[in-house]
Order: sequence, then structure tokens, then C-alpha cells
Amino acid sequence: MKNTWAVMCGAIREELEVRLTIDKLLEMRESEKIVGIILSTWIGEFDRFPELKRELEENHVEIIEQSPLEKRVDLNRSNSINFMRQALQFQAALDRLPEDCFVLKVRTDRALNHIKKFESYLSEEPVSIGPSFFNGAGKKEMPTIFKYKIAVIGAKVHRIFNFSDFVFWGYAEDVRKLLNFDIAELSVNRDLVANTQWYIYPFFQNFPIIRDYFRLMNFRPLIMGLKNYFEGKEVNDYFPKFFYRVYASYLLVLSHYFDLVDVAYQTYDDSYHFRDLFLDKKQSGIVHTQLGSVLMANQVVNGFLDAEKCKGIESDKFFHKYLWSEELFSPVSNEEYEELKAFAKNKGWNLAPNWLRERNWRKKILQQKNTYQKNMLNYRFEGLNDNENSELIEQLKSKERVDVFLYNYWLNHPKLGCSSAEQMVLPFARTQNQNAVLILSRMLRLGMITDEKTQESVHHLIQVMFDVQCQRKTVNIKTCQCMINRVFALRSSQDMAEFYSDGRARFILDRYLERDEFDEIIRKEFSRTDLFNYLYKLSDIYKKKNREIRSLRLLELASEIELTDTSIKKILRVYIKRHNKENELLTKKTQTLFE
Repeated sequence: MKNTWAVMCGAIREELEVRLTIDKLLEMRESEKIVGIILSTWIGEFDRFPELKRELEENHVEIIEQSPLEKRVDLNRSNSINFMRQALQFQAALDRLPEDCFVLKVRTDRALNHIKKFESYLSEEPVSIGPSFFNGAGKKEMPTIFKYKIAVIGAKVHRIFNFSDFVFWGYAEDVRKLLNFDIAELSVNRDLVANTQWYIYPFFQNFPIIRDYFRLMNFRPLIMGLKNYFEGKEVNDYFPKFFYRVYASYLLVLSHYFDLVDVAYQTYDDSYHFRDLFLDKKQSGIVHTQLGSVLMANQVVNGFLDAEKCKGIESDKFFHKYLWSEELFSPVSNEEYEELKAFAKNKGWNLAPNWLRERNWRKKILQQKNTYQKNMLNYRFEGLNDNENSELIEQLKSKERVDVFLYNYWLNHPKLGCSSAEQMVLPFARTQNQNAVLILSRMLRLGMITDEKTQESVHHLIQVMFDVQCQRKTVNIKTCQCMINRVFALRSSQDMAEFYSDGRARFILDRYLERDEFDEIIRKEFSRTDLFNYLYKLSDIYKKKNREIRSLRLLELASEIELTDTSIKKILRVYIKRHNKENELLTKKTQTLFE
């Protein structure tokens, strides 16, 4: 095959295994079966093998090193991390390759034998994909996904879309579509192994029945369960409709989008029954393993899809009936699920019902009453009388930003205080508005927020706002005031040793103090009272030097550290004098916290 690049991905655990695999790829490059080699791994993988890296470079192997996935995101509770590691490395390699090329993707471990099985395949012409599947029985329009078939080894049956991930081959544009960084536990409510995640996602999007299979099936009990049942003497040739649709869809996908590389190199019997999919029929190219049945070649897949080769019993007729149905790829219906549920409950195939994931079922809503019977606006705001409450509800109906309107209403209403802040201030604070967060941070520190969930929310808001503004280098005095209150809320205001050891507190002090001033505070470990008095004193000194802004910032910092009615009145007088209406209103509202 012309213009095929080999891309090796993975950690370097076994030096010899990597050397053997690279040696094979170098031979293939020299014989022009491939045109180039890329090794994509993590930074630090060659620390133990510097000689290996040097020899790779001398042999003109392109090496890509990047930071490990775990240093970027924390996904240790998801099984998807195993796939994402490989996908991240593969993506980095694809970004370096020309667009019009083919890719032989291999792993750094256990790939050598698979490469040998692929070697002869690379001399064949790629199989382009048309718009429809066609055989003698009919024609089926198929979604456009790939330009060329992707070559894989070992198509599992029970674990559909579970192919070998040691080696696969495809057109660069096509295999890029395999990349995704979805979390399976969220997208299908279950874990998926890397062998499946490599291939499944383009088909989740285009074949809803396939996604439903993963949501609803626990295939592990079916691996031996179906084999034991259909090899028994008393057999009921019955499958729920869902199974016919799933496997008709899966076999169509295999035939249309994939090329199964036959590693056994043999001809198989051309006679099948639908239920053979779940059995051990080596003569027909179906090998049963602990991971389920494996379809060995394209001949086997196409044999099942051919009504002249797959016939003879009742289930074969149903399979081919649904193969050509209009609803083939559609999501599972309510009726199909109820059939599955009843079959599992009645111990169909002599199995316990745990193969059906009932908790993942979401019944389709086909109709809903349109009557409005219960008033949804029976909502009470703390601190308002009946008339004020009704009037506010009416006003909110027409407001574009309910959170902004509620906050300003609270801020300007003379009667409203901390009891209504959760209802009226917290929604706006969730947008990281500094004024709203500042009010809540003061309430948090003063112990006025008693609900644990609300406490957690406010702590989180302050921390996120602080982290984001530090990252963006947009920290200002209000950011610091909020964090000062959080630090004191987490610790006793009397325990200043912990305060001074807190990195956030030190950051804030260092930001607004000269080096000698900061050093003096840290060295002497002022009490809280001594600290704010020291800052008030510094503020006065800088004011006399006509350094008004610095004086103001130190006054604001001192006032926040003290946080008493006296300190709030002190800073309020300054805001009034400076005609700072926004801070004046905010500070007046803070005074109500001490009433």
C-alpha cells in the first residue's frame, strides 16, 4: 500500500518489545510497504532508555513527546482514561501527518505479531465506501462516515465493536473520526474498555440502536449463557426483536465500514444460523472465547447477511426480516423494552435477569397532558409582605435577567437583609459577580449562612473566582476581600499562625504591602487586631504622602480583616467622600448585617 505511515502509541515499559516492533517497522519502511514511522509517547518515557531514543532518531523515526494525560485532567474514576491516553498520543501524531495518507496504528506493547498479520494486507488497494449496502436480497442506504474501510482484527459478537487495538489501519481523515474524549460512564451510563472505545463513537451518533445496546445490555452473562443454552438439548429458537435489530445493524456496519483481516487464512463453511453468532463454530469462522464469539473474516459477516446462506430455522427468517426494515437503526421502542424485560424476568435462555440493565432504561414519552392545574408561582421571598411578594413575582415574569433584577431589588430595598440573601443574591453571585460574592463572603464569615449546601456553594464560588482571576491576572481588591473572608471562615480568627501560613492570605498581603511591611507582619505574626490596626496606620501614612489609591486599598483590606460595624462605617465614609455610589450602596447594605 502506497503512502502508509506507521504510528506507534503508548508508554515505553518493555524496551525489548519496543525494539522488536520498531525493527519490524523499519524493515517495512525500507521495503516501501510504509513510508514513515512516528512514535508518540509521554515526556519522560525515554529517561530509562536514552540509548533507545538516540537509535530511533538515528533511524529517522519521528518522536513526539507530550505531558501525560493525568497532569492535565483528573479522570482516575473513569475507565475511559485507558482509551484517552492512547487517543491523545494518536491525535498528536495525526496532527503531524499529511492529510492524504493512510495510517497503520500500532501499540508499543504486544503489537509485533499483529503487524506481521497485517503486512500482506498493506499491499492491497484500499476499499472505498459507497452510499449504500447491497446484496442480492436488497439495498440499504447507509450514513456517510468513512471514505475507506478501516481494517481491523477480531470482531467480537457479544462485545460488539470490540476489535483488537494492537493494530488497525485506515485513511487518516477516517481514523481521526475515531478520536473522542467522551466519558463513557456519562454518555452511555456504563464503563467501556479501550478496545471498544477506539471504534464505537461514530456509530453511536449514526445508529441509535447501537447506543441502546450498550446502555441496556450487560453482555458478560450472555457470553457463556447463550452458548450453554443453544448447545443444549431443549432449545426454544427465540430472540427478542431488539437482538435481531442490534445484530442486523452491527453486521451491516462491519460489512460496510470495516475490513476484517483474516489472520487464519482459510476458507470457511458457507452455512449459518442467526444463533451461531453466539456459539463456537470454527468451521464457519466463529470462534468462541472468554470475551465472547469472534468473527474471523469478511466472508463470515457477509454469510450472515445473505439470506441464501443464513436460513433454515425460525430465527433466521426474523433476522432477515428486520435486516431490511425501515426501523432497523432506530432507538429501542417502549414495546421492545417491555419484551426484553418480560423475557429476562421469565429467565429466558435459562439465565438470571441481570443481563438487562433496567436502571438505564428511559421510557419514551409519547403524550403529555397540556392542562395547567397547579400554580407554579406559589413562591415566597423572605422579608416581603404578601403584596410585595406578588408584585415582585409579576415583575420577574418580564425580566431578561432574573438574577440581576433580584440582586438590585435586594440591594435597594431598605427592609431586606441576610435572611433573603440566599434567594436574591446567590443567583447573581453564581455568575461570579464580585459585589454579590463579596456580600455572601461576609455573611459566610459572620456565620449568617447556616445551610450546609449554601455554605459549600459560597466557598466554591469564592475559590473559583479567586483562581480564575489569578490565572487571568485580573485580581483586584474585591477578589482579595472575598478570599480574606473565606480564609477566616475556614479558620478561627484567633489562630493567626494558620492565617499567615495560608498561601492565599500571604498572596493578598504581599500584593498590597511593600516588602519590608510584609516581612514585618510575617516575622511578628501580628494578632488579627494588631494586623488591621497596622494596616490602618499604613493607610494613614500613605494618605499623607498623597498616595490615595494605595491608602484606599490598605484601608479596604484593614476594614475587611476587622469586619465589624465600626470598620464598615469607617470605609463607608470614604466611599461617600469619593462619590463611589456602587461601593457606597454595597457597604450600606453590609451595615444591615450588624443590626
